[in-house]
Amino acid sequence: MNIILQPQGNLDVKLAALLLQKMAALIAENYTHYFIDLAQVKSLNHCGVSALFAAHKLARKTGKRLSLCNLNATVHYILEISDLNGQFEILESNNDFLEIRTKIVV
Repeated sequence: MNIILQPQGNLDVKLAALLLQKMAALIAENYTHYFIDLAQVKSLNHCGVSALFAAHKLARKTGKRLSLCNLNATVHYILEISDLNGQFEILESNNDFLEIRTKIVV
């Protein structure tokens, strides 16, 4: 089973904490692939980057898969300059996850 998490707004300290809480709560569920859809994220700071990396580590630690998708230019650039873009599976197309019906807005 797959799930999409859709944070909205600025991925700052508050939203980053909420995203990690949701991810931690869901990790015990029967989901095998987590998608973080960043289409509605306008920007992210160091807390947001840290949260994405922590979510990635949590998924790997529990044998799950995590993908980032719909990165805008700003988010992509921040991951690139922090040299983390190679750490994540980044999907360039919505076609890779359109069939997923379970979505959680964060």
